[in-house]
Amino acid sequence: MIQVVGTTQLSFMFPAPRPTAYAYYLDMQRIARSLPHIQFISANADHSYRLAYNTIELGAYHIRIICDVQAEVDTTWQMLRFLPIEQNPPVATQSGFNSATARGYYYSASRFFDEGSQTRIEYQLDLKADLPTPLALRVVPEKVLNKISYSITNWRIKEIAGGFIEDSIARFPQWQQEMSGS
Repeated sequence: MIQVVGTTQLSFMFPAPRPTAYAYYLDMQRIARSLPHIQFISANADHSYRLAYNTIELGAYHIRIICDVQAEVDTTWQMLRFLPIEQNPPVATQSGFNSATARGYYYSASRFFDEGSQTRIEYQLDLKADLPTPLALRVVPEKVLNKISYSITNWRIKEIAGGFIEDSIARFPQWQQEMSGS
């Protein structure tokens, strides 16, 4: 098994008051479009979602990690968390010559702070999974694979979080127009 573990924390300014910022980030289906390498799979009425981390690593290995999350809604608009849960259907662990699929755990937390007419958001993103080793990598020692995986995953998590912040802020004016009916 290859251990996938990545985490990052960032802080950024969002161009709207806290209740508006919170409402904007609560919609996981829309927000997932701003997360590089994360695909939205499905949603349930109870604010639970299925996502997939989907990427090609080292130019040859297709990695897919399926994650189920539940939104934890805070009526004071101070914190929004997407917590790992397990939903049906279960995720089958699979390994091919140059691919691996497994269930993983996605966690994100956003803390919202008033900053005048804007909101400061402290954002944390974590991803972890135990991937089956693709056949092409079974000759590489597990310790070496885990070291490579750690390096790649932390780089990807920073890429996902940075891309998410940039893209979600860029998409905000369009969302505002849609909400105002213009």
